[in-house]
Amino acid sequence: MFINGVGVGIGLLFLSLLYLNRSDHKPTRLVGGVIALFCWLLSGSVMLDEGGIFTRLYIASVPVVFFLLLPIIYRYQQVMTAYGSESRLNNSSTHWIPVILASLLSLSIGLMPNDDFDAMFITGSDQLSVWANLNSIGFFVLFVGWTALSFLYLSKIVMNTKTYHQRLQTEFANHEGKRLDWLVGFACLLVATWIYALIVLGMPSDNSTVLISETALSILVLILMWMFSIQALNREPAFSDSEPEPEDTSEQKYSNSSIDDERLKRIADKVERKVVEEKTYLNPDLDASMLASELGISVHYLSQVLSQEMQTNFYSYINDARIEAAKEELKNSKRTVLEIAMAVGFNTRSSFYNAFKQRTNMTPSKYKATATSTESIS
Repeated sequence: MFINGVGVGIGLLFLSLLYLNRSDHKPTRLVGGVIALFCWLLSGSVMLDEGGIFTRLYIASVPVVFFLLLPIIYRYQQVMTAYGSESRLNNSSTHWIPVILASLLSLSIGLMPNDDFDAMFITGSDQLSVWANLNSIGFFVLFVGWTALSFLYLSKIVMNTKTYHQRLQTEFANHEGKRLDWLVGFACLLVATWIYALIVLGMPSDNSTVLISETALSILVLILMWMFSIQALNREPAFSDSEPEPEDTSEQKYSNSSIDDERLKRIADKVERKVVEEKTYLNPDLDASMLASELGISVHYLSQVLSQEMQTNFYSYINDARIEAAKEELKNSKRTVLEIAMAVGFNTRSSFYNAFKQRTNMTPSKYKATATSTESIS
């Protein structure tokens, strides 16, 4: 009960932070909904200990809570990855049909006679009434359906995240606070926790172990809530101010473009002068929209030039320029690695290290030591 109490307290704290520091970005309600559902799940030990109507209310609510979580999380990802207006999002009502079915089951469980409810959930009697048997069948059917839906949602979240990360490459040189890898891991852990919860609920309390127990389940739920809250709190959509881009990120999306090869080359030269010669890459807040505006072209044309003429994308092109500048600084400057990272346009030490190691297969410190020793020998 202590862990559950701590979890509810943490959840309420996160909700307070969410709404006290509330911005106008759209995910706020969805984030608050997810945290509230986790708080309700963590309140289970208190509700069950109270007995009576509290126990019935909590047990009856569990199917609805779990069927609500995935559509809300999927909706959250849609909002976080959408271009511009939320009107482009998929508002299909089919996402809520399973929630309605789960609500009907919850209502049926909540209205069961006391003897049937106790026999089904408290005493575990083998002699169940027709009503209790129907609820048991309904619960099993919904569990099978939820399992299938879980993998469907997981696959959609993974694919959408991959597409979203490809779009980030075309518009941003800095991905800090924008990537959604954590959401994929969170969704996977959520599904695993639900399956684990069913194992715990189906096991007699006297057969519980350290690894399979209500305490371990509470810890998992607490981890889920903490993971989601820390990542989602005050995080804003990356493309909220962007114009919609074609869904296809391959060469095919440029097939209907009116720009010819000669103009592609001219724009490529302008990009080279602007970024390399004028050192626009030094701006840590530089993004594709800003660069396109300075060049007097659309973001779509800039993306096409980088892809077709220069065989790269915005993220790689800008960070390649920054890394080349950093390499010169590491060879010739006595400044610290962090100072060099900030000087060439990176806004965090971690993003600089990741980009540098990805392009040179060594850390900045190792590169500096290697370059210094080479110069000493020569």
